[in-house]
Amino acid sequence: MWITLAVIAVILILIAAAAMSNIICTIRFSKEGHDDKAIVDIHMLYGMVRFHYEMPKLVFENMKKGFLLKLEKSSNLNRNSGSTTHTRINKKKTDLWAHEIRILLRSTASLKKWLQRTFSHVRVHELNWSTNFSTGEAEWTAIATGVLWSIKTTLIGWLSFQVRMKSSPRIYVIPVFKDEMLFSTEFYCVCRLSFGYAMYAAIILLSRILKVEGGLKKWIRLYRQRKGKGKGQKVPSV
Repeated sequence: MWITLAVIAVILILIAAAAMSNIICTIRFSKEGHDDKAIVDIHMLYGMVRFHYEMPKLVFENMKKGFLLKLEKSSNLNRNSGSTTHTRINKKKTDLWAHEIRILLRSTASLKKWLQRTFSHVRVHELNWSTNFSTGEAEWTAIATGVLWSIKTTLIGWLSFQVRMKSSPRIYVIPVFKDEMLFSTEFYCVCRLSFGYAMYAAIILLSRILKVEGGLKKWIRLYRQRKGKGKGQKVPSV
């Protein structure tokens, strides 16, 4: 009996410790000329679980083929988990994503509301976004500076209504007055979400899925398709 109580107490302590931890997501993106690089690092359970995603290549081929994306994934849970995938992003792919989103919306009660509530608990601790550019002509560079400032402030303003900003975002738009075209940008963001709230949100999501008849089956079917069983299928009409 005492051994059972001790085991239960240890399990409760571990659950409480996990709930008090944070899921930390660090996003880095840089672009200079034709060179693009994006890195996403996710740490949880006090760093014991780590995921690493890196996009070392994004190439635009043509209007029909779209973009060719190279993605490298790794995790500390499995030493042999490193993998590299190539994904083509074009109109067919975006149509498929739009169709999948419609399936999720129909298969979950108030999914948009759930997303809004979950994102409202995300805390952004650092956000830096710097852009250097030149259009090749001084007057057009000056005009583009104002347009780019407007776009950035609009996006950051919208984001501030979706998540909790723990510090003021640092945004820079630096015009470079040269006789040649130039564009480079760097983006860095660190955000956190309580692991305890993530577990609560997962339970709420499951309950919303179960409220819809056949909702869970549609989620499972879509997951299997995403894992490769649905490759080669056409996007069904809705």
